[in-house]
Amino acid sequence: MRFIKFQDIKALNPFLAAFALLSASVAIAWFLNSAFYAEKKESLTFFIHRAALSADLRLSEVYVRGRDKTDEKELLNTLKVERGMPITAIDLQQSREAVQHLPWVKTVHIERRLPHVLYIRLTERKPIAVWQNNGEYRPVDSDGQPVEIQVKKLSGLPLVLGSDAPEKTPELLTFLAQEPELSKRVKAAVRKGLRRWDVMLDDIEKGITVRLPEKDPASAWGRLANLNRTEGLLSRKITLVDLRQPDKLIVRLEAPLKKGKEKNVSKTEASIVVTKEP
Repeated sequence: MRFIKFQDIKALNPFLAAFALLSASVAIAWFLNSAFYAEKKESLTFFIHRAALSADLRLSEVYVRGRDKTDEKELLNTLKVERGMPITAIDLQQSREAVQHLPWVKTVHIERRLPHVLYIRLTERKPIAVWQNNGEYRPVDSDGQPVEIQVKKLSGLPLVLGSDAPEKTPELLTFLAQEPELSKRVKAAVRKGLRRWDVMLDDIEKGITVRLPEKDPASAWGRLANLNRTEGLLSRKITLVDLRQPDKLIVRLEAPLKKGKEKNVSKTEASIVVTKEP
């Protein structure tokens, strides 16, 4: 008698096919939870792995797609796999859970590709800023979550400070990017009172500080960009621009050094107020 294929059952009766699948699923679930399986699990597992080796179903390659920041050695150590092991011995669910906990991994897909390949597809977290907190520097991803890894260099990313800075960073960078020319000058941003941002342009220590308002900071940022385009505001020798009042613009100028005292006189500042155009 020839082997009955699923297509044969389905052709006979769709309800019978569904019943057969349900019965098979119930039988497998019952077997995996039976006392017999629990008692013989180790022996059955050993038999399966030995059969896999006999059939040359052994691991020889691990293919990884999407890996950029995840360390290769750390990934392999997390997987706990070795070349030549039975490919059936790899617990896919356990491997997925372990890899998911690596700092840069956002999502992971793992599958066996018989006879010899373990295929892994990673989606990594995208760093958009670096968070300085308690003397440590951690990347912040595009979801506003700190990556649990310390870094030493900013790699061109803006620095953010403040206890709630990471979660607020995606929103900040989104509206800053609406003015690309100005956004390129942003080096750091500091959260003030869990309410608003101070943004540093050109240099973290010696650049221009821009105080943004708590409400509608995007409009204030656009206003600053427009003033810079039309008046060249940020090309002047200023140290601070205060945009917190919608009807005023407060600019702090760097006072010129007195002649003959260039080496001894520190920088002083004078303030001017520019009212908003009617």
